Amino acid sequence: MKKKLTLWAALCMVFVCLMSMTAAAAGTATISQCVISGGNQITVVAAASGVASDDGNLYLFEMKPYQNSIAGRTDFCAVTPNAPTVTFVTSLDQGTANSKLFSKFVVAAVQGGAFVPVSQEYYITNPEVLAAHTAPNPVTTSIKGITADNAAMAAIPDLGAQHVSYEMAIDRFFQPGPAVPFQYNGKTYNFHQGVVAEYDMVMTLFASQKVEVTMNLVNYYNAATALTVKPSGRVAKYRHYAYNTDEQLGVESIEALMAFLAQRYSNPATGLISNWIIGNEVNNNNPWYFAGNYNVTNFALEYEKAFRMCYNAIKSQNANARVLTCIDQRWTWEDGTANQYGAKKFIDAFNTDVASHGNIDWGVAWHPHPVPLTAARFWDMPANYKSMHLIDHTANTRMINPQNMDVFTAYMSQPSFLAPNGQVRYIIISEILFNSMTSDEQTQAASFAYAYKLAEKNPLIKGFIVHRTVDNIYEKNSDKIACGLYNCDANGLATTPKQMYNVFKYIDTPQSAAYTQFALPIIGAASWQALGVNP
Repeated sequence: MKKKLTLWAALCMVFVCLMSMTAAAAGTATISQCVISGGNQITVVAAASGVASDDGNLYLFEMKPYQNSIAGRTDFCAVTPNAPTVTFVTSLDQGTANSKLFSKFVVAAVQGGAFVPVSQEYYITNPEVLAAHTAPNPVTTSIKGITADNAAMAAIPDLGAQHVSYEMAIDRFFQPGPAVPFQYNGKTYNFHQGVVAEYDMVMTLFASQKVEVTMNLVNYYNAATALTVKPSGRVAKYRHYAYNTDEQLGVESIEALMAFLAQRYSNPATGLISNWIIGNEVNNNNPWYFAGNYNVTNFALEYEKAFRMCYNAIKSQNANARVLTCIDQRWTWEDGTANQYGAKKFIDAFNTDVASHGNIDWGVAWHPHPVPLTAARFWDMPANYKSMHLIDHTANTRMINPQNMDVFTAYMSQPSFLAPNGQVRYIIISEILFNSMTSDEQTQAASFAYAYKLAEKNPLIKGFIVHRTVDNIYEKNSDKIACGLYNCDANGLATTPKQMYNVFKYIDTPQSAAYTQFALPIIGAASWQALGVNP
């Protein structure tokens, strides 16, 4: 019996070795470049290591964002003789229904009479070469910014804010009603006239205030505009929803909308969006970018599809636009809630996917809120939170709040995370709040002052956008958060300014020390220098 088992084991090992040799013989190809190389040309370069090919050729296939396989297809877009290094050239066809701007490409070989993919998928990495708009982004001298509430947008110049953020819900542009027509890739799209006029007005105001605009692109779900939402995410009750990358109509509609918006808001005189955030706190599939039930690896892959769709549309219109993903303060912390992932897990998976499929210049919009959100004193968390040991200065800290923001910027400085130009990616704090509802206005102001000074000393943080200008009724009632610079009335309209208003106004001026000195006893420090920050 022992001999029979030994013989069987040996035969199994031989079989495994033969299969491994066969797989090795088949070989793989690795795409290293996919670029627009001329007015209407795409060049794809790949290394092909021992790829088996029945006819001695290798083929390039194009897949639209909503396509996931070449099974059964024969419509390759380029062919070249099999060699250790191969170059394919195909047409871009931009401006037509056959445009390949948003496509992914894969190398295939004929094996056993069928086309078999032998490489990873790869996207165009230089859409900016098509851009007609190249206006420089505003040159800012301060990181100070504010969420621009409609109730108090006129206060922005008095506050001296150089950065503003604003929300744009993409589904609203597809509401029925009078429309603005837009020709894109051989088709006509109609975007809601009233919504377009609303953003025209807002962007004209921002242009007159000469601020850098960060636009947070979110997506709501309702039956009339469901084409924007990923089919697996069409479930009521979530806050925001994943972009549709699965259906041709939805994909092409979002591509056209992104191109329309980037084209329209690329003029400093009438409105320039510098930073485009694709989704809000997307490491929280539930509830901020609901795509359905996914583990973090598969979710990141699905999100990458949407991100690249928007990236190529935006950058092909405005070469200097920045396109950003968005994460929250929960770095490695997960509490078991379904479809929520630690920001570190998500950013690792997203970075791996982008690097494999063609590195591009993505950036990060980041929310290192106090923990918990309701407690402004981030340096002295409530006892039950302290006992959880959420904050430290290692790469595996559970959470990141203003105390340990350097953890994230150091993590993004690793060689594997660098942008294509070899620099650390663009990082902006696009939302951070300080609550006065569970403490008082003085503590809120002190918390802001301390957090701002900590961010200001970090050269990798390019903006510090405080949420928000005016208290919000919904946030007060549902979240017990009043984080505005102004109090509000029962209708949500601004009433009296809080102490934080003047602290915010003067914090980046020569009067900063005079307006922030009050915070030191609250923090428990003798001086700002003792805290390692500027007075």
